[in-house]
Amino acid sequence: MPFRCLFHVHTRRSFDSLLSPKTIYSRAQEMGLEVLIVTDHNTFQGSLDLGRFADGTSPMIITAAEYQSEKGDIIGLFLKEEIRTHRSSEIIRQIRAQGGLVVLPHPFKGHKLDDELIRGVDLIEIYNSRCSQSDNSKAAELCLQWNLPFLAGADAHTSSELGAAINEFAAEVPASEAQFREQLLQAPRRFLTQPVSPLCRPYSQMIKAAKTKDVGLFLHQAKRFALVLARGEKS
Repeated sequence: MPFRCLFHVHTRRSFDSLLSPKTIYSRAQEMGLEVLIVTDHNTFQGSLDLGRFADGTSPMIITAAEYQSEKGDIIGLFLKEEIRTHRSSEIIRQIRAQGGLVVLPHPFKGHKLDDELIRGVDLIEIYNSRCSQSDNSKAAELCLQWNLPFLAGADAHTSSELGAAINEFAAEVPASEAQFREQLLQAPRRFLTQPVSPLCRPYSQMIKAAKTKDVGLFLHQAKRFALVLARGEKS
């Protein structure tokens, strides 16, 4: 029987989200998910927050984070220690040193791709709900070129995005993190997607502006938000 995994979610521990761990965990249970991977910016504290709601039943919480580097964001899975550096090579080295896996998210959004970076990657995010169809298509081509397993990422910053992308694995429900780690590398999979409101991205950027006290960014994103509303888009 296949199992489902929600990958790439941001809690209020990230600078551009207000999502509470309780909301995420409750929605994951309602959706019948078996695995949940929270990837806050530059910290895995959001994963630990979610872990406090876990009671041994689904979903399994994987400790993860999305770290900023000079070559773009890098996600680490199965982390045991925080990573403080912003050097891409050192981020990858430290993820591997603690037995983790390296995921390259949204490769054609905010990255400086080179062979050194991709050689350090275990999986590639070939679908990101906040990326264009063109960027996702190029990510899928990159994944095929390097013969790496893939993941689809919701990149959820709001509750309405939590169902944006779900990974469905053709394998038994993992009984342990070690088993899920192997399934990430080996098991066949597909992903299921749902459209999300174009309001989500400017909204999360307004949150970022408020948290970082960036008035210029807030005004710019508020204008974008208003333009989307003016076109008749609804959340």
